[in-house]
Amino acid sequence: MNITKKQLGYYLAGLIEGDGNIWTPKEFKSPNGRKYNPQITFAFDIRDKALFELLKENLNSGYLCQQKKNQEGTNGGILRINETNILVKIINLINGKFRTPKIIHLHRAIDQINLKYGTMINKLPIDRSELDTNPWLAGFTDADGNFHISLEGPYGSNGSLSKGRVKCTFSIVQSLIHKSTGESCIPFMTEIANLFQCKLIYRKDSTLTFIAGANSKHYLTINYFDKYPLMSSKYLNYKDYVRGLNYLGKCLTIEEIIEIQNIKNSMNNKRTYFNWNHLNNFYKK
Repeated sequence: MNITKKQLGYYLAGLIEGDGNIWTPKEFKSPNGRKYNPQITFAFDIRDKALFELLKENLNSGYLCQQKKNQEGTNGGILRINETNILVKIINLINGKFRTPKIIHLHRAIDQINLKYGTMINKLPIDRSELDTNPWLAGFTDADGNFHISLEGPYGSNGSLSKGRVKCTFSIVQSLIHKSTGESCIPFMTEIANLFQCKLIYRKDSTLTFIAGANSKHYLTINYFDKYPLMSSKYLNYKDYVRGLNYLGKCLTIEEIIEIQNIKNSMNNKRTYFNWNHLNNFYKK
């Protein structure tokens, strides 16, 4: 794959808009005269540390630290970047590629950097390009997406007497209103749902989700993620999702039931095997 800086910018924009943050300090200087810089942080599951070590290496900057267990009981980490020249580099890469309300934070950081250092970075608007023309969604999915296999009836372990069924899904969940900006997440979530030809679901807990799971539409998910690969361990979940598609719409034998159960039970939080060969295709500097 011929990977360019422009594609890296789209991927990073999606990653930041998913589980990242752009923080702008209220004060320009500390009491001793040291300048405060805006800060870009990437939050990640500690199981994806290899990806963020590589990102740190490619950016030639950043501080990696491990955090305590989150609400789900898994360890997390933070990659923090505030070095001036690297901030300017990243901002130039991601500027014009944001799609979510977090663009407000990007524009605040640009304003402050322009004021402090005399740069003249233009604040580009929300990206309106077609989602399937760049890896923004790959970055956003690495942060917030999920691939899942569910087994129903005798194929599962819920004791149901209904007909056995295998279901493979790709989904993303977001808050209805972005907490720090007060802006709606409906526009960009609608775009993503439309790409996979599925409905946007409004939940009672003030969240939005889409679940791409129709058997006739899985090719849309494959077309995108085969073109713009994931870089986190979700790549491995995606490959298992693709394996699961082979069991759809079939009356499974005992051996096949065991096979699909084993695939399901090795995904997401149950994953114990990790292979990072796909990082050989990481975006070049």
